[in-house]
Amino acid sequence: MTRSTWVTLSTALGLAGVFGGALFLNRRANAAGLPTSNGSPPTDSGSTTKFDLAPLPTAADVKGDLVRNWGDTPIDLRPLFLFMEETSRIKGSGRVFAAIASRESSFVTSAHNGNAANEQDERDDSRKAYDNNKDRNPPLAFGEQSADFGSGGLFGALSPYFLWTGVPEVGAKAPLLRAAPEICFQPRAAAFGAVVYMQRILKNRTDDIADIKAGWANPQFLTTARGSERALAVRARFLADVQALGIDLADAVTIPPKLDASAWPGVPAVFASLVGALPKELA
Repeated sequence: MTRSTWVTLSTALGLAGVFGGALFLNRRANAAGLPTSNGSPPTDSGSTTKFDLAPLPTAADVKGDLVRNWGDTPIDLRPLFLFMEETSRIKGSGRVFAAIASRESSFVTSAHNGNAANEQDERDDSRKAYDNNKDRNPPLAFGEQSADFGSGGLFGALSPYFLWTGVPEVGAKAPLLRAAPEICFQPRAAAFGAVVYMQRILKNRTDDIADIKAGWANPQFLTTARGSERALAVRARFLADVQALGIDLADAVTIPPKLDASAWPGVPAVFASLVGALPKELA
């Protein structure tokens, strides 16, 4: 089915109305009251500014198929996942991103993995990530808030690592260094973090698609801890998630047996395409 047919079908079924209500609002960026730094050197004190990044991509923004092999991926999010694939030039990654998001956030953009039973664990992890890496990375404008944030957004990004996205490639020019951790609730920012992480994972040995999710959980699951009980458990859970979502990893038309990031266009180009310009306070 072509993209134009998909748009016509969506309109005919009234899907725009369905996703214009409460369900769609749950997937919108939660931008209310996001703090930004005040333009001085990085510090944890700053003004409060409300802003939104660009809205979700639509069918008109992508070239690929939005019907085949998406399973139960929400229709309003399919263009985002496919736009991530086309922007990163990692063929087949769109459906994989959808499967990862199904586990990490249940497709809710404002998901905050610091709730209920795992609240302290997630915040302990983000604190450890910050304390262990702050001296080897550029400073974050909201480092302490990030350390205590836990993880969140569509892809369950651990806050300090998310804000340092791009540092290995562009150093102090990484685009999220001055942003508050809540920017992970912005779908396009979350997408940027996810594609950069995917590209870095694919620099390791990945024998199949499930290896990607193992590396997503812990990069050591692709190296020193490959084949460990925990790594195998992550793989098995991912395969169960994919099956429950209704995506066929064996459909080589939409997902190659192994993903390839060799055509990666670079962090600046990917950020410009996915996110665009940040408010001047964050630039």
